Amino acid sequence: MLKKLHGKYPSSILMEVKPDFHYFSNTYWFYYHETGEWLGLPAKDVSEESLMILKTLFDFHDISHHHNPAAQTWFDFLFSNGSVPKSARDLPYRLIQFKTAQGDWVREDMEAAFKGFFEKDIIILWNEPSKGVIVEEFEEPLAEDDFFAISNALESDFFVKTNFYIGVPNRPGDDFSNHFKEELLFFEQASSLLPSERVFSFEKTFPSLVAANMDIFLKRSLLSRLSFLKEDPELLNTIKIFLQHGSNVSLTAKKLYIHRNTLQYRLDKFTDKTGIQLKDFYCAVTVYLACLLYEQH
Repeated sequence: MLKKLHGKYPSSILMEVKPDFHYFSNTYWFYYHETGEWLGLPAKDVSEESLMILKTLFDFHDISHHHNPAAQTWFDFLFSNGSVPKSARDLPYRLIQFKTAQGDWVREDMEAAFKGFFEKDIIILWNEPSKGVIVEEFEEPLAEDDFFAISNALESDFFVKTNFYIGVPNRPGDDFSNHFKEELLFFEQASSLLPSERVFSFEKTFPSLVAANMDIFLKRSLLSRLSFLKEDPELLNTIKIFLQHGSNVSLTAKKLYIHRNTLQYRLDKFTDKTGIQLKDFYCAVTVYLACLLYEQH
């Protein structure tokens, strides 16, 4: 496959061994696992659309984004089939993906802002102009609420919206980069399925992925039992928020900016129409999946 691309890009470089990237400036490198080959494409010859497609087909390495040796070894490890970084300690690391809108901000300022929220040193990798990964030692990790605070602060300081995907902590090893590739996919799908969310994790993303990947029979069966929710978006949103907040009336009312009595009226309305008790675990899971399905359609 790389040989065909090599033929279409006259200035490209095809190699059977891993190249020394420092000798090739302004070059995008792609690795193909099945053949073990590397293809280098001059950045000026690759459109944004083509780059996006190539990244989905091959492992991607862009030397132009990194100058710090420690960051480069982590980048090679995660994106280019490289070895475990020698600087990695024998403890779990967590990878936190971030995506922000492009704007007038400067990368160095954005990195300084990120580092200001972490008590320990972090490594920041950029795989696209406005997307990257934070490598965090999992000893005193930030909580999910902290990432909401970071997102709000960045929007205030840089006037851009920033999303995060909090990865699962793992020790660097053979499966570490494979787990990361899965998380890259989860973040991409989560951003599409839950566009209003700022902070994602596997646990938050998984129900939406389950709903999106149900077969047609299960989708129709589930939606037909709760079809009235489609005609009542306010009730649909209320039920979803209620379940997301552990069926806690006070938290849900606060989140929706409504009185507890108003919330209870809506919950009673749902129960009267369906006979479903939302505090029952199995009922709650089923209804929550239905809410997600309706939002996706």
